[in-house]
Amino acid sequence: MLKKIFFIILSLNLLSNCDYKPVYSNQNKVDYKIVITSFSGDKDINNLIATNIKRNSKEGSDQIVEIVFNTEYTKNVLAKNSAGSITDYQIDVVTKFIIKKENNSENFSVNENFNFQKMADKYEEKNYERNIKKNLANSISQKLILRLAVN
Repeated sequence: MLKKIFFIILSLNLLSNCDYKPVYSNQNKVDYKIVITSFSGDKDINNLIATNIKRNSKEGSDQIVEIVFNTEYTKNVLAKNSAGSITDYQIDVVTKFIIKKENNSENFSVNENFNFQKMADKYEEKNYERNIKKNLANSISQKLILRLAVN
């Protein structure tokens, strides 16, 4: 009986002192004015990233964060069939960020890739590739915003 009471008290004490916080809870709590000073690389992905970053910037904030980024986009052949024609592609996007807060500067990069099969219709394939670029840009910008919220 004494062991049960001790176990209950111990478990209640451990559970009440647990400090659980979801990882993405601070994602929309960025209190910085984000200024993109320059970007280079793939124009489509850069514009999507810049739009997402500006959407999460707080214009009235006194703290300013300057961001410079470079995006490298590559579309590689992943597989070919026995006739030698392409069947699968891999899209790689590497974005290198330089974040300047007050007197601190931080460099980090985000790598994203996606594999897809070649389509018979070129128009549909271009639209699909455009959607992939949009999704990858959203993922990259969310990782940047999460990084800013944590630091």
